[in-house]
Amino acid sequence: MTKINTFPKLSVVAILLTSIIGCGSDDKSDDLVKAVTLEKLRSEGTIIESVTIENAQTRLRVGDKHQLSATGIDSKGKKRDVTKELTWSSSDSDIATVSDSGLVTAIANSSADQGLVKITGTTINDISGNGEISISNAAVASIKLKQASSQTGNINTCIDAKINGDVSYTDGYISLNTIKDMSFSVDNSTTATIDSDGTLFTSAPSIEKTQITASIGTVTAQLNVTSDPKNLESINLLVDDVATDTITLNVGDRMQLKAQANLSNTDSTFNIDNSISWSQLNTDDYVGITTDKNNKGVIFALKPGSTKLIGQCGGKQKIATLEVKGDATLNTIQINDGESTLTLEPLKTIDLVLTANYTTTPASLNVTEFADWNLNGSSIVEGKLINAGTKEALYRLTSKSSTNNTAVISVTYDGIISNATINIE
Repeated sequence: MTKINTFPKLSVVAILLTSIIGCGSDDKSDDLVKAVTLEKLRSEGTIIESVTIENAQTRLRVGDKHQLSATGIDSKGKKRDVTKELTWSSSDSDIATVSDSGLVTAIANSSADQGLVKITGTTINDISGNGEISISNAAVASIKLKQASSQTGNINTCIDAKINGDVSYTDGYISLNTIKDMSFSVDNSTTATIDSDGTLFTSAPSIEKTQITASIGTVTAQLNVTSDPKNLESINLLVDDVATDTITLNVGDRMQLKAQANLSNTDSTFNIDNSISWSQLNTDDYVGITTDKNNKGVIFALKPGSTKLIGQCGGKQKIATLEVKGDATLNTIQINDGESTLTLEPLKTIDLVLTANYTTTPASLNVTEFADWNLNGSSIVEGKLINAGTKEALYRLTSKSSTNNTAVISVTYDGIISNATINIE
């Protein structure tokens, strides 16, 4: 009978450890860590065999920062984000540096070779990927806008769509798939909106064409996009990430609504918080609904009663029953501490909060966001709602007058009116 010697799975690691430690040098600690890590990755089949650097071919100017990312494919053929696994380096750190997490910082503008710097990310087993970044202050020559998602054809109404562009510079360099320094707008004839990140939100119940304009300084470009709701199958209302048809709140409670769309041609679901519009069936305003984009869909229970919440987008709607419990017998409303006269310095601001006082519990609520503020035609002040959707909501009044003056503002909540004289001095 032949005896076959077998080794434990970690025998190779043990041999490596023995050989490294046996050298008796503290300088070998890095080699030890690397050897152990490599053997672990090999045994798991997760060692990276190829690396691709994402978000490269971008132009920066001195002081700009740009985050690179990296995708690797392991020995099992699986793809994963390896951005934080790599050792990053720059071909010219006098022009651009790169952090351990792939964040590039532009150090100096360069006119040589279009300001190109090679950024390299290297795995623990010495597999590398490269990307080029350009550092220069050459002027923009032109912009070519394009759909980033979906890349071709019509976009699905209600589903966020990404817009970016290729930017050409006077020195011939082209920055790809970027929104850097771009400001966006859409034509007035559309229901669509677009944010500063180039994300387009659509909601029309039928096919809609939207012209998008992007500007960098005086250089502009247009892109026509068509949104189509034909694939929109249904909408769900989510509370705490769970679909629901009923909501119960107590007076004074606040809740964030979420919306989800289902498409007929896929099993995936899509967040449509920025595209959906919310309303309530009754006109009694049992709840206030925040429409500000930062906290859109936050509802605030104002007084007891039952109503229907309606979410609409792309011709589809979701209706949920909402019941507000408790008591809220309104007694008075007051601006700030109840002063009838407030002082505002010329060209400065003052923050106003409207409090509703009740004879029941809760004793008071900040209802600033859901009141009607009126400047009574005054041109010497302007107002803006701040912190919508939060208990810190306020109405910021700004003086446009550099000299002493007087304005009267009015605010109405639940049929009660309060006035305040604003002395600018």
